[in-house]
Amino acid sequence: MERLARLDALGILSLWTGPVTESGPGAAYYRPVAMTALAVLGRLGPVPIHLLALVLHATSAFLLVRLCAGLRVPILAGLVFALHPLAGEVLGWSSALPDALAVCLGLFAVRVGARWPVLGFLALLLGLWSKETAALVAVFVALGVGVHRRTWWPLFAAVAVGIGGRMLAGVGASATGFGKLGLAPDAMGWAMAGLVWPLPLHIVRDVLVAPSALVLVGWVLVLALAILSGRRRAAWASLILMLAAHAAAMPVVLDGYLLGARYSYPAIVGLGMWVACVVPLAPRTWLLTVLSVAALSIHAADSQRWESNLTLFDHVDTAAHGSGLAWHLYAVANLEASRFDEAGRAFDHALASDKPFPGDETLRIIAWVSAGEPRRAFEAAESGTKDDLTALHLAWWARAAWGAGERARARTLLSTLRTPSGFDGPPWVNEFAVTVFDEGGNAEAASPPLSP
Repeated sequence: MERLARLDALGILSLWTGPVTESGPGAAYYRPVAMTALAVLGRLGPVPIHLLALVLHATSAFLLVRLCAGLRVPILAGLVFALHPLAGEVLGWSSALPDALAVCLGLFAVRVGARWPVLGFLALLLGLWSKETAALVAVFVALGVGVHRRTWWPLFAAVAVGIGGRMLAGVGASATGFGKLGLAPDAMGWAMAGLVWPLPLHIVRDVLVAPSALVLVGWVLVLALAILSGRRRAAWASLILMLAAHAAAMPVVLDGYLLGARYSYPAIVGLGMWVACVVPLAPRTWLLTVLSVAALSIHAADSQRWESNLTLFDHVDTAAHGSGLAWHLYAVANLEASRFDEAGRAFDHALASDKPFPGDETLRIIAWVSAGEPRRAFEAAESGTKDDLTALHLAWWARAAWGAGERARARTLLSTLRTPSGFDGPPWVNEFAVTVFDEGGNAEAASPPLSP
């Protein structure tokens, strides 16, 4: 976000001539419309972005109700989509604006495509260049609600031009995440289960620690939805949209082991349409009111998570299933907030997980030294890995050893950092080395300002 907000006119123009990033998952994404919106609005801060996302979300709910007018209970489609707890991430996270744009523009294209084909074409094209899931939303909603055949021409044309634009910008497919396909069943099962039981809400859903019970619930849900769909075209189109939306996100999910709630946003459209199609009668007003108040209460409580990184990543032990990635993010947030004791404990948890985050051993030493616990930092370093250590790691290890009274060990570690021009490592290491190798030095003199 900060990078986009700093772009000048030429920088914004470059968003239209290449992928989102030069490497990684972003190399397969062409999203100039959403990136431009973030670059322009980002100059004003996060509030305008959140307001736009809210307007887009409300508009999408309205469009979905209108598109589902031929189904049994169209109002349920809008209510399910508008109030679903998983939609909160799109509203709370500025970088999720592409998701809100894609869904809204995809639904709008279906709504106006038959009467104003040029407008429908432009809407879906802008949606595709916001995020690729716009095409999934448009196609499966159109199939489900049974649009006039004139609607399809602008949709097909937009997809063709959208793909052509990607190719001209040099954006291709990516093999990211395909080496971890063994995790796909767990990821898909958990994603589908989240549509009916999204609690507890947390920014991190780590596929490596996917709860077995919810994975099973997810696949049972798929079977139940299929059985209950019967021969209803709209129900089957809705179910396929739910599955396709999550499948489209699977490469990036598997690459980073992170099942973001934002990836379920188009699937909520499918869930709403499915409910509107299958529920035989409109629920009583009092029941809808109770359910709506309950959903809004969840959103109100969830909104407090977005106040800071500390609140965004806390409750790891109860809400994130002990994820190593979640512990890492929470630890880094505490480190940035100078809460060194809490950061050290969080790094301990992260490193005890099944998949520690790269660099956490170094950050743990920094946290415990900064917390005034050099002995704890030293013991952690001594029991940690000894392979491929960076100069930063060795410098802080030496600092922990000196603070713990292990003078000889500190000198040995610093010796490995000696270069012809001084010592390798962070800026303070040369001053620190002078004291360590000075026979008259002491621990107090060897404590330069902290700079994690």
